[in-house]
Amino acid sequence: MPENPYEPPRDTGKGGGLLELPALREVVVGWEKLRLLYNVILLIPGIGILALMIKRQDLPLGAAVAGAIFMGIGANLAFMLGPIVEIYFRGLFRNGQTIGRGRWLIFGAGLVVSAGVFGLALLGALV
Repeated sequence: MPENPYEPPRDTGKGGGLLELPALREVVVGWEKLRLLYNVILLIPGIGILALMIKRQDLPLGAAVAGAIFMGIGANLAFMLGPIVEIYFRGLFRNGQTIGRGRWLIFGAGLVVSAGVFGLALLGALV
């Protein structure tokens, strides 16, 4: 009897696609652990820049808190590029296999970009 072309494919037991669920879970859990480190690292210069803006530019405390929340949300949205890059890299070039220290390289590059954004904010506070 011929196969029905409208029937969903059957599991052959050979394994799934390029990035299976255990690998995806490992990526997500690994990056969420790094998110805490990322936020702690950025919190220190962030508080310093806010204190400088409050003192030098007479920025009201409410505006400083709103700016800090806005920057925190933006930084965490930008952080999500890290796991996305790793997923694409693993899926396209590594056949779903881990990238070893590549995660730390991506994380470090993200920190450098974030430091650049904080540097611009510092320049704005000093002007």
